[in-house]
Amino acid sequence: MKKLLLVFIMWTQVTFGQNLGFNGQGFFENVDAESYQWLKDWDQPFTIRVPGGAVSKFHDPYNVKKGWGMTDDNIKKWFNTVGFDEDGSGLDKWLEKAAAQPDHSYMDDLVAMQKQFPDMQVLYVLNVLNSTTEANLQAIRYLVSNGVNVVGVEAGNEVYGKYASFSEYIKDFEPTFTQIKKEFPNIKKGLVAGANLKRKEFEKWNNDLANYKGDYDAVILHYYYTSRELAEAYDMIPDKLEYDPSTYYANLDQAFQLAFKEMMDKKLIENGLNYADKTFHGKKIWITEWNSKPSEKLNNTIANGAWQFNQMVSLRNRVEYFLVHNGVSPDKYGMISRTNSKFDTDKTKNIRRVGYYAFQLASEVGDGIYMDEKCKHKLVQEAAGESICYYFNNVGESYKPDITTTGVNFKSATLHCVQGKYAYSSAGYTGFMKAGSKASHEISSIAVGEFNGTIPKNSFGYIEYQF
Repeated sequence: MKKLLLVFIMWTQVTFGQNLGFNGQGFFENVDAESYQWLKDWDQPFTIRVPGGAVSKFHDPYNVKKGWGMTDDNIKKWFNTVGFDEDGSGLDKWLEKAAAQPDHSYMDDLVAMQKQFPDMQVLYVLNVLNSTTEANLQAIRYLVSNGVNVVGVEAGNEVYGKYASFSEYIKDFEPTFTQIKKEFPNIKKGLVAGANLKRKEFEKWNNDLANYKGDYDAVILHYYYTSRELAEAYDMIPDKLEYDPSTYYANLDQAFQLAFKEMMDKKLIENGLNYADKTFHGKKIWITEWNSKPSEKLNNTIANGAWQFNQMVSLRNRVEYFLVHNGVSPDKYGMISRTNSKFDTDKTKNIRRVGYYAFQLASEVGDGIYMDEKCKHKLVQEAAGESICYYFNNVGESYKPDITTTGVNFKSATLHCVQGKYAYSSAGYTGFMKAGSKASHEISSIAVGEFNGTIPKNSFGYIEYQF
């Protein structure tokens, strides 16, 4: 078995084990049999968040047996009276989404999925904005009674943008939380916090949340790198490029190298966790959406995948649920996403993108030892059958790590990694490709082989020493 070693860091809060997973927005609309098999190929447990994000203010899946239970009347009523829409889609887009719902419930798809993945955990996003306690409980009762492992509920999605005060939020979620505690005492309950602390109203919201004495288990945060943090790198990336995989684009490579460096240096999520630890004493942290955005910039590239891999491993013990945006999707955000006939060489319905491999590697390595290129490392002897993993994210040239193995008896050293030619290399379609680009699929698997002493250029993964 793999020896799971921790990098010891002093935290002021109790450390919690992490559950990796993904936001389920668009999942059942886009998943197919092959995609389910790819999830099985991970051979790792995962957590899915349903119904996803902004849809949570419209869903009523128990009473409306179509998709997630959106209706035209409910959507029109919402936009006519409130109008708040955190993803900016607007009335017409939501009506289109409602019309596209299938004639069966996605709750039944989730029930069937649980049977395929017995270890799967589910976080369910309540409709606290536009529904009732009973309608929310009806959905949870249905899922639990049919074997779905609902481990937690979220009191809405990014709702801090809708309420004038936290006290208004309390009126909407508290009755539902009270009933959940009565009927399902083992289901954990999470409240929404604001991640952008440059907005004073979010800081006040968070302070009010921290002072709330009611019953809840976790604080929910969402983190995305955007042009606000990555302006210089984003400005260097062309809006569209007639891409040829056999051509080297030096400026593009520099932009993606810079983006990776800034994501690592600015520590958006780590700094957010430091803030959360100080502010929400004793509460677990759920990060149920995170990525870089818009997806047109960095998604499905070595640079973005290396950063994702690093975060999933290095922060795994600071977050109870760590769910990337997103799982199976029509968009490049997805670890698995729809094939684009113009830019992808594969002819399957869906394709595994770089994020899929980042998730797999992070799940495999567990609590590994971070292998800093600038540091010296000394391998320690372990018992027969154990293993030690060193993980790395190398967006740059190849190098030989300084690992001393003198006097240590080990059976093998195996390299598990994803590698691309450049920082912008991808698993098919990316946002910078325009019409006329040559279809490509440079990254299509995880390379596994004997470690020869060199970390490949533009790669991320881990070295496993087996004893």
